Amino acid sequence: MSGMPGGLPTFDIEAINWTHPIAVGFFDGEEYHEFIKDNERDDVIWRFLCYLNEYYKGFKLYAHCSSRYDSKFLLLSLCQHDEVVEMEAGLMRLKWKTPNILFEDSYLLVPMSLNKLGKMFGKGIKEEWEHQLTVNPWDMGDKLQIFREYLKKDCLLLSDALFGVCEALGTNFGITPSISLSTTSAKAFSTCFYPLRKVESNEDYEEFIRAAVYGGRNEVYRRYGEGINQYDVKSMFVSCYDTPVPIGKMRWVRPNINSGTLAEASVKIPKDTYIGPLPYRLYGKLIFPIGELTSWWDTRELRYAAQLGVDVSIRRQLLCEEEPILKDFGEFVNKLRSNSHGEFWKVFGLALSGKLGQGRWRDIVTHRSNIKDFKGLVPLDPSEEYFLGKEYVKGNAPYIKPAISMRIRSEARIRHLKIINEAYRSGEVFYCDTDSIFTTAKMPIGDRPGELVYLGKFDKGYFIRQKLYALLKGGKLEQRSSGFSDLKLTEEDFIELLGGKELEVETPYLPSYKKVLQDQEFSLLGRTRKILGELDRESRVQVGQDTEPICLPLHT
Repeated sequence: MSGMPGGLPTFDIEAINWTHPIAVGFFDGEEYHEFIKDNERDDVIWRFLCYLNEYYKGFKLYAHCSSRYDSKFLLLSLCQHDEVVEMEAGLMRLKWKTPNILFEDSYLLVPMSLNKLGKMFGKGIKEEWEHQLTVNPWDMGDKLQIFREYLKKDCLLLSDALFGVCEALGTNFGITPSISLSTTSAKAFSTCFYPLRKVESNEDYEEFIRAAVYGGRNEVYRRYGEGINQYDVKSMFVSCYDTPVPIGKMRWVRPNINSGTLAEASVKIPKDTYIGPLPYRLYGKLIFPIGELTSWWDTRELRYAAQLGVDVSIRRQLLCEEEPILKDFGEFVNKLRSNSHGEFWKVFGLALSGKLGQGRWRDIVTHRSNIKDFKGLVPLDPSEEYFLGKEYVKGNAPYIKPAISMRIRSEARIRHLKIINEAYRSGEVFYCDTDSIFTTAKMPIGDRPGELVYLGKFDKGYFIRQKLYALLKGGKLEQRSSGFSDLKLTEEDFIELLGGKELEVETPYLPSYKKVLQDQEFSLLGRTRKILGELDRESRVQVGQDTEPICLPLHT
């Protein structure tokens, strides 16, 4: 990676109200440099870029979350000065062509906050700064020195942490990072364990393969309970790397449930089944229904469904050679996770299957001079010089192997369902999400990947819908929500939702955002959000405080 021997080059841009840049911090790997706006006409971004052009040709620089923030300032400034820019991966990798300088987003390599990244690699913590105090430097007074120290620490912390990432990857895999963690993980696997070029992409059959790729199970079974145990599966997806995965060239074969890799099948799931065994997409939503349905599935999942009493009739089937080529990688990564930098190695291992299942459509940025039809393109800069569009990657995509991702996801669902069924036989089951389960049953636990980890017992649980529930322990309420994280609900709120009532809650503004608006003399109107108490448009049907699977075909 480009840079001085002391560390990795990093930069950080600070702006008033996130829109008017006033400072750039830059660490070249050995020395720290600072660009502070000193008057209204000072173009601090261009001054920084000119400095790079003079002294740092051929460099690669990183900023955390730059594709959503810093790179936009750079692109605007370069366009205003008629500089040639190339975007090999959109704003994730911005290349200033003349001096051959690359600007990359370090968040893609380590998808976590800078504070968490610094602590994980023992490099310290991020300094605090109240962003509503970001004003012109000459108006900061005694806060200016604190601001400058904050800016400097951000650059140095990121440099040190990224150097730690490089050391870890170099020591364990003998590689340098690629643009993202998923690409880096695939690179490590292909370099050290099994060359991915030897795995057939089976692009001609990709339509059928992707039809058999589904996500994890997330269902509410009982909406309220007491004395609830929570368990998570340790390293769920990586633990499934020991299963054989498709690597050979696919071919059509005669239907046979005891063989094959994936198949289109018509199934009849008994209507007294409490937990549907097969994933299915209904109007774009993932459900696990009962009744009669037809779709594509991994053959292993069909075989397990048949063991549970499902009538399976295979319509057509694909077969290819399978081997457990991910096994050694999974075991090695899990060993690394137990030694050091555990959170990093956790996401590193998981990223491999994600990369192998990546879609072939990717973002592409094009200068307007090379565009004949602007339909569907979005301008990236105010001058509308560069436009964002989509491109289909055909053929040359060595890390796109969706059949492997299909198999790992399928195996994870099978193992998860076995755990849920075991809990259901010996207790009440309330909720599950991909690799977790909430139940009154006492389940076997262990320290090995794929085994259950006990996370505690709760006095009460209110399970309103997918990704919205609350747990009560010792009188303290713990809200867990996705899409409602800014709303702090009370136990009384959850009781009302459980009773089918609708809550209308005022949405709080972020303090800094509210202050910015007030300073600009905007009047703030109250905004509310509605939270429905009844279980509607979910993956199961509500029956009182319990649920049951959706039955297909739907009768309206």
